[in-house]
Amino acid sequence: MLMVCTAGVAQVSMAKVKNTPLHAGESRTFEITFKEGVKYARNALVQSGLVIESSERIDDDTYMIMSKAKASAWSWGEIVRVVVLKKEANVTVIRVYSKRRVNVNVTAKASYTQSVFSNIESTIEFGE
Repeated sequence: MLMVCTAGVAQVSMAKVKNTPLHAGESRTFEITFKEGVKYARNALVQSGLVIESSERIDDDTYMIMSKAKASAWSWGEIVRVVVLKKEANVTVIRVYSKRRVNVNVTAKASYTQSVFSNIESTIEFGE
C-alpha cells in the first residue's frame, strides 16, 4: 500500500495570495503616472520570467496583477502579486508580494521582488 505524507507541507494558493491585505509586501514609490505604473509592472513581471494569470482594477486608484512562476523539475513555483497604487498625478506606489507555492520548497526562488523592481527601474531609466 502506498501512503503519501503531506503533514507539514502547506501549499499556497493563488486565491490566498490574492486575498492577502493589499499593504503586504515590499513597496517602492516612482515618479510615473498610474497608467505607466500598470504597464511597467506587467512588463516587469514578464521580464522576470513570470506568467500573468489575472489583472484587475480594484478601484480608481488601485490595480492588482497576479502572476506565477511555473513549476519545474527543481521547484513547485512561486506566486507573485503586484499592486499599483496611484498617490498623485505623477506619483505611483508599486507593491510586490511574493510567496512560494509550497513552504518547504527550498529550491524555489525566495522572492521575485527585487527582480520586478529592477525591471521597472530599468524601464524608467532606459525606456521600453
